[in-house]
Amino acid sequence: MRGLYALFFGLILFAFWGCSRPDKAVVLQTEALEMTLSSSGNLTQLIDKSTGQHYLSDAVASPLVQLNVQGEIQTPKSLRREEDLLQLEFKNNLSLSIRVKEHPSHLSFEVVEANRLEEIEWLAWGPYANTINQQIGETVGVVRGESFALGIQSLNIKTLGGYPWYDNDTTPQLDIFEQDDYSDLSEEGKRETLYRVEAAKPEPFGSTLQAYVRNRFNERVVSNLNHDYFVSPIYDDQGIVGSKVALFGVPVDQTLETIGAIEIAESLPHPQIDGQWGKTAKGAAAAYLIYDFTEATIDQAIALTKQAGLNYLYHSDPFKNWGHFELKEEAFPNGWDGLKACVDKAAQSGIYVGVHTLSNFITPNDPYVTPVPDQRLGSVGYSSLSASVLTPLKPKFPLRPLSFSISTQTITSKRCESEMNSFATTP
Repeated sequence: MRGLYALFFGLILFAFWGCSRPDKAVVLQTEALEMTLSSSGNLTQLIDKSTGQHYLSDAVASPLVQLNVQGEIQTPKSLRREEDLLQLEFKNNLSLSIRVKEHPSHLSFEVVEANRLEEIEWLAWGPYANTINQQIGETVGVVRGESFALGIQSLNIKTLGGYPWYDNDTTPQLDIFEQDDYSDLSEEGKRETLYRVEAAKPEPFGSTLQAYVRNRFNERVVSNLNHDYFVSPIYDDQGIVGSKVALFGVPVDQTLETIGAIEIAESLPHPQIDGQWGKTAKGAAAAYLIYDFTEATIDQAIALTKQAGLNYLYHSDPFKNWGHFELKEEAFPNGWDGLKACVDKAAQSGIYVGVHTLSNFITPNDPYVTPVPDQRLGSVGYSSLSASVLTPLKPKFPLRPLSFSISTQTITSKRCESEMNSFATTP
């Protein structure tokens, strides 16, 4: 009888323990950082392992990810770990699988599956709220305190530093010289920039770290570049699947070294100068002579560079177009062979040659634009006529007139199949 009582009491204790034990947390670690995730998918700890100092802010929740599902922002309902996968559940049986890896330098998170991918508009990593506020590196995604730094790094080109505050993927430009209150970091009324500057963002409680990725399976029309109706085209890159970020926390003096280690560990570009990473190589900050040399004047350019005690010679304008980057014939009558001969001659004198290039736009005189425009050129919008131009006495209207509304914008060119028409309009 006494044995039955003991068994009964033991079962009660087991049932009580099973019902009252705390949620199973997921603990992830690097050499310097310990991160804890709750079973509801939120960060609950960011700890400097060497000091035990906690840096996660409790001012707001810090979900591992957020989803925009058909216009509704959703955070995870649950999270569990299955070996190297984090399984997250959202509303209406939507689920997400994220692969996690613990590296000495960082933690990496990669989306590997979503069960209703077509319903998701975007995924945001974070924002991760923390108490660090001494130095905020908005673009690089690093925040630094007195002794410890936290950071987020996008690990592929479709994962963007920042948060989708606007449909056109721009972010507020915080220019303290445009306002009287230099402490005003609000977004309201600020100009927009054409790049993403808020992978790290100052907040009253400290700062946040964030990144995001969009599903681009459907065409979107957004306000962008002074156009009210700007078409963001379809682009099938698997959407949020494959989005990948690194999170790290290190002593302040190891921040740059850690970013370099992440590049190497994740097989990202890691350019070097004389065998040293470009971010730390002294040669990366070396002075240079700007001189628009030609095949005929390269000797003089080399002599002037040496006379100035420099090792770098820079040509500011060698191209007659940007896109194909064809050289100006008057400067380099022998084309690329002529430029190579200049470079080789400079190298014999210990001089490195560089040229000015930008690759994010195409000049109007480039073969991609004229005489026959390339079908891959980006467009603000497009439309089709409602009737053939050969049909008599019938109005011909664009089927998408908003793309051609000029009430608030200036349209300078239109492409019609293989023809490009350029003109000026006044709104």
